[in-house]
Formats: sequence, structure tokens, C-alpha cells
Amino acid sequence: MRERLGSGPRIVRALFAAILALGVPIAIALPTDLNGKVYASGAVVLIAAAAAILAAALVRRRKEPAEDPSGTGRWSLELLRRLEWRRFEELCAAYYEVAEGADKPPSVVQCKPSSVYTVGIKPVRELRAAMAAAGVPQGVLVACGTFTSEAKEFSRGENIQLIDGGELLRKIGALAPEQGQALLKLATAGDFSTPTCPACGIKMSARTSSTEGRKFWGCLNYPRCKRTFFGASNAPA
Repeated sequence: MRERLGSGPRIVRALFAAILALGVPIAIALPTDLNGKVYASGAVVLIAAAAAILAAALVRRRKEPAEDPSGTGRWSLELLRRLEWRRFEELCAAYYEVAEGADKPPSVVQCKPSSVYTVGIKPVRELRAAMAAAGVPQGVLVACGTFTSEAKEFSRGENIQLIDGGELLRKIGALAPEQGQALLKLATAGDFSTPTCPACGIKMSARTSSTEGRKFWGCLNYPRCKRTFFGASNAPA
């Protein structure tokens, strides 16, 4: 890695030296008077310096990371909020498979995907009910957004850990680089933003309400299936 990073400056120095070595003798030989020789030599030095500056700029540009217009090349809150509910759940499940050891006490993990707003107390209470039904003393609620103070206060007394979008990104960032990349590949494979119908298990389609003009996701099996999503973060374009 060190040699590769140092190759750019070496190329620039070699180009500068080559122009001087070839240009100066020619500049001195061609003019007949002393002033002409001095001016020609100075011009060669300026040309060499300009070429070296241009080469250095090109080397720096090659080293800069390529732009990622899709936003899928790295983790971000925006990317998390673009994940449809099933892909977000798959990501959370994969994270806990990677991060948690076999000796970790069992816990109920629930997800609140595609939320750019704060998550209130209702999902936390629902998780507490699921913990009681399963006989599990610990719970984890993972969300893309943040949690209200009421939700945080309730969770503290019920042995429930709340993980918002920023905390989830920090946890993924704490993994080994290859593990984080594997999770990113899983999250962004194929169509990761179009919601899956919870009832039919197929991708939904973009539709527009005939009465209000609102865009929403509807099941392809309509009217047999009338499931819809009016998401804010991954609403149809």
C-alpha cells in the first residue's frame, strides 16, 4: 500500500526531470545570444513545472474515490431509510447473527423500518407484550428513526434496548470491515426499496389515490389483497 501511494509523486518528479533534461540543452543550443538562451531555459523550466502540476492533479484525481450517485456504496441513514420493511428486517437479523455470540441470553428483536420520524411508545409496548408471550426477559427494538422520550422512559423499566438508526450504523461500523461490507451487499442487492406485500410476499406497485392524488404502494393482487403502504421515506416517485 505504501509503494502504491508513493507512485504518484515519483511519476511527477520523473516527468519534471525528463522535461528539464531534454528541454534545457535544446533551449541553450538553439538561441545565438546569451539573453535568448536564458529566456529559453526559463521557459523550459516553466513548462516543466506546469506539466508537473497538471500531472499531480491527475494523480490526485485518480486516487479520489469514485462518486456513488446511487448512494449504495456506503452505509448512511438515508440508505437505511430507503430499505423496505422486509429488507430492513433481514439486515437486522443478519447483523445479530454476526454480532451476537452463542452464549448471549435470548431476546426478542423487533424492527421499525422506513421511519424518518420519531418512534413512540406503542411499538415498545407491543414488544413488551411479545416478550411476555414468549417468556423472554429481554427485548430489542431497532428503528431507522429516533425514539420519543416517553418510549425511552418506558423501555428503561422493561429491560428493552432501543436502537435508533444512528446507533445501528455505529454498531455495523464496529464490525470487521468484511462483515460490514457483507451486510451492505445483503441490504442493497436487487430491488431493496420497493415494499413487499406482508400478505402475499410479492413486490408492490406504485399507485395514485383517485380521490386525494396521494402516491402509495399497493399489492399487485388487488382487489383480492388490499394491503397498502403510504411510506414517507420510500414513497413512490
